[in-house]
Amino acid sequence: MLYVNSTDSKPAASMIERVSLILDVFSPEEPVLTGGEIARRAGLSRATAARILSELAKHDFVDRVQSGYQIGIRCFELGQMAQQPKDLRRLALATMFDLRRATGLTVQLGVLEGNDVVYIEILRGQYRDLTIPSRVGGRVPCYATAGGKALLAHAPDQLVEDLLNGQLEKIGPNTVTDPQELRAELDLARREGIAYEREESHAGLACAASPILRGDGTAVAAISITAPVGVVEMRLVGPAVHAATLGLNRQMAAAPHWAKL
Repeated sequence: MLYVNSTDSKPAASMIERVSLILDVFSPEEPVLTGGEIARRAGLSRATAARILSELAKHDFVDRVQSGYQIGIRCFELGQMAQQPKDLRRLALATMFDLRRATGLTVQLGVLEGNDVVYIEILRGQYRDLTIPSRVGGRVPCYATAGGKALLAHAPDQLVEDLLNGQLEKIGPNTVTDPQELRAELDLARREGIAYEREESHAGLACAASPILRGDGTAVAAISITAPVGVVEMRLVGPAVHAATLGLNRQMAAAPHWAKL
């Protein structure tokens, strides 16, 4: 069991934060890291990181390998138990492939988790060298992404108000941090069914997104497309994303199962 030793005065909740910091440093690009790299990237002392890694390895949340540590089988098992993302991915995958084929662009599927978009599928398009801030399982502040704005446009009023009344930090060169401007964008996205982003989450990126809606009009996920700024006019390809999600919305409305998720 994970523990805090007698020299650590922080409450047990801080241990959960530290575990999260450690697990978050792994990525598909760097699946194996040394203990020192993990400590540095997580902002922890080497001793603290080593203690937590030892406990995580004991319970198979990480694996020790010759060159360091990697995510363990227990994380994979828990991931397999996350049924809603699996169901969403199964529902949307064929549509996402069609959308990538039609546009040639990177297609992403994301859900709203707190104030972030969590990505559960990404299909890379023709611009494979394009740097995007998202990865499967990763999260980006929702107000700085087209997918997040598509979701916020159909989110509960209280969630939106809490977000707008909080601190909107600048993520990319053009992140909208003015609450009134962001509110106007959400109103437009709700009316048009499409949200847009231009260098708000990362320099050089343009995106368009539409929500996947339940029968009651609430959003369960969003599909977005991403391209380099100046290469593709998003206002021209945005309707293709909207058309793709309209088909998924009809499937949602026809299946009572989705109303519970």
